[in-house]
Amino acid sequence: LKSPALQPLSMAGLQLMTPASSPMGPFFGLPWQQEAIHDNIYTPRKYQVELLEAALDHNTIVCLNTGSGKTFIAVLLTKELAHQIRGDLNPHAKRTVFLVNSANQVAQQVSAVRTHSDLKVGEYSDLEVNASWTKERWSQEFTKHQVLIMTCYVALTVLKNGYLSLSDINLLVFDECHLAILDHPYREIMKLCESCPSCPRILGLTASILNGKCDPEELEEKIQKLERILRSDAETATDLVVLDRYTSQPCEIVVDCGPFTDRSGLYERLLMELEAALDFINDCNVAVHSKERDSTLISKQILSDCRAVLVVLGPWCADKVAGMMVRELQKYIKHEQEELHRKFLLFTDTLLRKIHALCEEYFSPASLDLKYVTPKVMKLLEILRKYKPYERQQFESVEWYNNRNQDNYVSWSDSEDDDDD
Repeated sequence: LKSPALQPLSMAGLQLMTPASSPMGPFFGLPWQQEAIHDNIYTPRKYQVELLEAALDHNTIVCLNTGSGKTFIAVLLTKELAHQIRGDLNPHAKRTVFLVNSANQVAQQVSAVRTHSDLKVGEYSDLEVNASWTKERWSQEFTKHQVLIMTCYVALTVLKNGYLSLSDINLLVFDECHLAILDHPYREIMKLCESCPSCPRILGLTASILNGKCDPEELEEKIQKLERILRSDAETATDLVVLDRYTSQPCEIVVDCGPFTDRSGLYERLLMELEAALDFINDCNVAVHSKERDSTLISKQILSDCRAVLVVLGPWCADKVAGMMVRELQKYIKHEQEELHRKFLLFTDTLLRKIHALCEEYFSPASLDLKYVTPKVMKLLEILRKYKPYERQQFESVEWYNNRNQDNYVSWSDSEDDDDD
């Protein structure tokens, strides 16, 4: 029995693509048609092929659950368009660009592309790239590599400074593309497409098409807004039952943790310091021209994250996060060439060290004092304890943590060794 080809369905602005017959067949020329398949070639699932065909046809926002292989779809699309990026940059070939939101996501994307293709991949994050990179340096990078994986801030700088033109890009992949709804570099990059006569193919990847909560009546409007910003159609798998077989199905339980009460006053002191620092940075009247980076951006992100940890997890966790952030800041400070950027980074570094000094007045940094964590953390520890393979009377992890951190916690070094982390 033959069933007639189904037409695309639409639900709340989210287009559900169904497989349609074509003269060339559903897999037209895709690599898994070949009899000899290399070890690093994985057979895509039906829903991945379905979304790949949509992405080959038009700009697409792929909406799939976490762990369902969105990046694999992006790599398959890159390979299908690989004939456009092999060879020297313009006029003979173009480049494919993957955009991620943070530096730690760069390595994940690099690994995926290298595993599933033979393309030459370049990786660029805020930690390695600085203002000293000239147009000639970037030109060398674009010549050596066919796929460029960048943090959004690096990509925005590259495009605004004219080191790479959008017309030289054949495919632009946005990881966590729902961020484009906010005041985010993704949105700035898409604004540049408005003046580009030959905008590249767009592929957005997201597990959460809505960045936050909204009323049901606002759902369609927000999805359509994201589609307008990215100039794409939001699509997901047709057969959601099949999709569920390949993705995790966790059992969700809501646990009431209760409010956090800190009689020592440390929580209020830390919160006051962080909010005062954020207010100061927000009040700074720093003019940002179209081709310049925002000098306060990294500082705002770090202090906002530290404040969020304090509120949700408590002073003890905020102290640990401050230590990790100081170590990362040292890398930024060492490579920063712009004086104003450097001053804001140093201000943030000083504030985080002050947070640690305040915490030292109340507890030892190398010990776990449960008085300074929120009920949410306590409840989490209780839940995790149920899954321990065996029971012990004492918190085994506390002694291990003490031994591990006793010597090096406050080192937060400014040394040359930090570059090797």
